[in-house]
Amino acid sequence: MRTKAIAFLLASIAFSAMSEKAIAHNASVVAAEVKKAASDALQVHQKRGVSGLKNAVSECWMVPRDYCLYLDSASRRIAVGATYAGIVLDEYFYTASVSKRGHAWLSSNGRGQVANDQYLQTVDQMMVRALVIQRDKMIEDEP
Repeated sequence: MRTKAIAFLLASIAFSAMSEKAIAHNASVVAAEVKKAASDALQVHQKRGVSGLKNAVSECWMVPRDYCLYLDSASRRIAVGATYAGIVLDEYFYTASVSKRGHAWLSSNGRGQVANDQYLQTVDQMMVRALVIQRDKMIEDEP
């Protein structure tokens, strides 16, 4: 009995360690995709403006994937920021529109509305930081 208990404990510890590694790996993959989406959105905006962002996001959603969610979030943030320069916010980048596209993608995960809302809020918070970092890198890289 004691041997079974020890074996179970060791198996539990090993499984827990593997789960933590998998979670850490998934988090680093998400962070890398968020960073890439922020960088891509800033580059598109620099070259083609807000209309370029809208086109990039629309094209991305033609083949839905997590990256599109991150690109959509980055583009919305940039489009909202552009309103300070007098550009009218396109309905495509309204919070409700971006959220609707995100929920359509996330609905298949089976986690439910509340969990998906929390995920979208977390992505948005991560995106704010990623955009600032990527913008600063672009400024530093300019001649």
